[in-house]
Amino acid sequence: MGSKEENVEWPLGKPGGILLAMLFLPTVVAIFVQRSGFNFLPSNEWISKTALPALAVGVVSAALPFWLILRSRHDGVKKGFGLLGAPVAGYFLGKHLVVIAVPMLFAVIAGHQVELSFTVVDAHEWGDSKCRTPVQVEGVPMLFDEICRVPDDIRRELGPLHRIAVSGRGTSRGVFVESLRRID
Repeated sequence: MGSKEENVEWPLGKPGGILLAMLFLPTVVAIFVQRSGFNFLPSNEWISKTALPALAVGVVSAALPFWLILRSRHDGVKKGFGLLGAPVAGYFLGKHLVVIAVPMLFAVIAGHQVELSFTVVDAHEWGDSKCRTPVQVEGVPMLFDEICRVPDDIRRELGPLHRIAVSGRGTSRGVFVESLRRID
């Protein structure tokens, strides 16, 4: 009736769109898995080894949506919000692809029973509906820095700077948490 269909050409073409979706999909799946109640912690060793590659992927992932929005035909507020929000989301998704999604994939495919150590930041906060009775660990990116549903008797033993051993299915790159114990 009076609707105009705007034909916006995707600057990277259809293959570019598929590549972009494939790049971000593992990170979105990893976040969904974490928020669904499967505690996954990447190892501190993996995080430190991949700091530079994660930064590089994050920067490229931030620049690509910024460039795409600049090239789009939209103007005004919509474009302004896109120019502000898309690079932040792109950086977050790109960095977490390297730091979280890759070790999670290794844990699913080639995982075995492992035990990794972490340092506690806080064990006495009350969580939210998605993560009750959390223990927060040091050096792990936000959204993945809590172990949920830790029994109160274990949490009472823990405080800042205490070391814990986390065991479960995983690799040296990361672990799906099944249990934890204090080690110092």
